Amino acid sequence: MKKSVLLTLLEANDPLARALGQEISRMGADCQAHFWEDAPEKQAFAPVIAELCKPACGVWVIAGNASSFARTSIRIGLALTALAARHAHAREGRNLPVVLSLSGQGEIRPPAPLADAEPVDSGLGAKVTARLYAPGSVQAFPYRCTVHALPGLGLWLETGPADEPWQGALTGVRGVNARPDAHGVGQAGMIPSRCTLRHPVQGLRLTHSGAEYTAWGVQNDLSPAQSYFTRLAGLPEALVFGPYPSDDEAELYTLNLC
Repeated sequence: MKKSVLLTLLEANDPLARALGQEISRMGADCQAHFWEDAPEKQAFAPVIAELCKPACGVWVIAGNASSFARTSIRIGLALTALAARHAHAREGRNLPVVLSLSGQGEIRPPAPLADAEPVDSGLGAKVTARLYAPGSVQAFPYRCTVHALPGLGLWLETGPADEPWQGALTGVRGVNARPDAHGVGQAGMIPSRCTLRHPVQGLRLTHSGAEYTAWGVQNDLSPAQSYFTRLAGLPEALVFGPYPSDDEAELYTLNLC
C-alpha cells in the first residue's frame, strides 16, 4: 500500500499549498491538500477525520501561521481531529506522525492530542518522507478515547477501558457553555440507539487537578469491548473521564484541548 500525506493549511493560501504540496511530492509521496474550516461547533472537521483515518494516510502535516494555530477554536478542532485519528490508527497497530510547519511569531505549544507533533522550520519534504516510512511504535494508554463528529447529530466522546474493566464511567468537560447533554453505553465504536443506564448522574460539578468540570456518569460496568458515549454541547477546552468515582480517590484522566 502506497502511503499518502494529508496537508492541512490553517489559512486559505493557494501559493503556499502548491509550494508545500510540490515539496512533499518531489520526495515521492502522494500529497492531498485542503484548507482548514474553522467551525468546530458544526463538526466541520469531520471530513478531515475521515481522510486521516484511512489506512493509506501515513503523515498529517499542519501548516500556516503560528497566530492561527494559537486561536482557541482552531486548536480545539485540531485536537479533536487528532484524537479520532490517533485512535483509529492505534486500533490497527499503526502510528500517525504529525508534522507542524508554522511561520510567524507565536508560541507553538500543541494541545495534548498533538503533544507528539514535530515542528519543522525547513526541509519539510525530507522530514515528511522520513516520518512516512520510518517504523513507529504505537503509544499505549490505559484507556480508549475518541470522538465521533456527526454533522446534525452533534459531537460525541467515546471512552472506555483499554484492558482492565471499568466499574462505571464518567465524562466531564470544561469550557464556556460546554457540557454533556446526552449519554449512552454500548459496543465500542458504535453509538447506541438504545441502552439501559444504571444510576445515571447528570450535571455533576467535579473539581479535578484544580479545574472545575461539568460531568455526567453511569454505573454500568464496562469491558474493553464496551464504551461510554457522551454528546458534548459547546466547545470543550478540556476533558476528564474514567471509571465512575467510588468512595476512594477516583482514577480519572484529563486531556487539555486548547
